[in-house]
Amino acid sequence: MQSRVRKVIDNADIVLEVVDARNVEGTRLPAIERAVLRKGKRLILVVNKSDLARPRNLPADSVLFSSRERKGTAKLRQLIMRLGNEMELDTIRVGVVGYANTGKSSVINALGGHTRTSSTAGFTRGEQWVKVTSRILLFDSPGEIPAREEGEKALVLKGAFDVTKVKDPIGAAQELIGMVGPKRLAKAYEVEPYDDTDEQLCELAGKWLMLKKGGKLDLDRAARKLLKDWQKGILK
Repeated sequence: MQSRVRKVIDNADIVLEVVDARNVEGTRLPAIERAVLRKGKRLILVVNKSDLARPRNLPADSVLFSSRERKGTAKLRQLIMRLGNEMELDTIRVGVVGYANTGKSSVINALGGHTRTSSTAGFTRGEQWVKVTSRILLFDSPGEIPAREEGEKALVLKGAFDVTKVKDPIGAAQELIGMVGPKRLAKAYEVEPYDDTDEQLCELAGKWLMLKKGGKLDLDRAARKLLKDWQKGILK
């Protein structure tokens, strides 16, 4: 576990784990969840980007959230206050953790903080307390990326890896196409659906007029665009 994430857990009373509504289980961090509970802290699952998907069967202390549409803010504040009152806290210190690019800083901004945001993985570099109300303080931290346990492709699909640095964008894009499915992808981009992921990527490259010299399809460029669209929420 990264030292900064450990510091958040040690100093917080309540930890917000921000996950992507399109891939809730894939963006949860079980090791961090266990550490939070082991230390006797309270955990809230903030399911961000709920405007892109509506997951079911969520844990009890969960909040469907959309920083883009500013939905879920009131419910999240109410849940923080309820847990803080149960713990008999005058000042409620709240930690924010999660994969890079799940929207931690956007959640803080929606709650009333003023950190900078970016769609590039790993943007948040420092640590700071952000005052939300007279009783609630939020601690922002960089995303936890278990790079030793997961490969580049898995991380880029979770939004936790910079698309411009992906060594095999075509392979990652093909996995994304398989995960999203041809019907959803065809509807999003108004192209013909193909069960074969390679053919589907070729169809997209042609749609976007992404060509190399000589007229050959530029699949690398098309793959990076598709992955970036996924991370930015353009592809739902």
